[in-house]
Amino acid sequence: MYIDTHCHLTFPDFDPDRSAVIGNAKKAGVKCCIVPGVDRYSSEQSVSFAKQYIGFVYAAIGFHPYEAQTLPDAHVLEQLIDSSVAAIGECGLDYHQYKGEDAKSKKTNQIRLFDEHCKLALRYNLPMIIHCRDAFDDLFSVLDSQPSMPKGVLHCFSGGPQELRMASARNFYVGLDGNVTFSKKLQFMASLIPLSMLLLETDAPYLAPEPHRGKRNEPKYLPLVAKTVAIQKNIPQEMVANKTTKNARTLFHGLDLSS
Repeated sequence: MYIDTHCHLTFPDFDPDRSAVIGNAKKAGVKCCIVPGVDRYSSEQSVSFAKQYIGFVYAAIGFHPYEAQTLPDAHVLEQLIDSSVAAIGECGLDYHQYKGEDAKSKKTNQIRLFDEHCKLALRYNLPMIIHCRDAFDDLFSVLDSQPSMPKGVLHCFSGGPQELRMASARNFYVGLDGNVTFSKKLQFMASLIPLSMLLLETDAPYLAPEPHRGKRNEPKYLPLVAKTVAIQKNIPQEMVANKTTKNARTLFHGLDLSS
């Protein structure tokens, strides 16, 4: 049994065959998916799909950090919160593309938007799905500035041992995706990440694992992520599946795996 804790089923890549993709995921042992929004429209779609695919899709609502340049107000997400919403996100900080004189203002906009997401998550006692690339110091600074530490996962973890220790100190989970099947750095990190901190993700339609690299990713490939993690940890794949499923149910309350 697996839970795909990060899958963009709302994206147009799945418009031709979304129901078939969900059916194939179920056949592969994926019991449900957390589907994060990246802007207002995809967040609305995520909530809608959660009502359409009851028990398989659970919604998350948020603005990706690159949306910060349009100066969105995260509070508009508040009207979407209902029982189908399992998390706030995808949100966070991503400085990868920011260089030059205007980088400071762009980073400031991202920090403001991420802070709004943190406050929304705390207000509604929802976990966060956090995107972070080349911005860990600022990210942890924003988290530490909150009145209490939100719960959440560092999606598609790209940090090293130091960032892992910082995440552990704040009781955050970390997510590994299909790129762990071909990245030596991520394979090394997979060996270090305690199983108690780990969640499995596809980030579909992106980051398809080997041997499907370069093609559209799907939730049905999630067992390939688990297989690589199991190899790196020298433990049975079933142990990875069971523990990451338990972790997901602990972080995302209300997941119904009976269907």
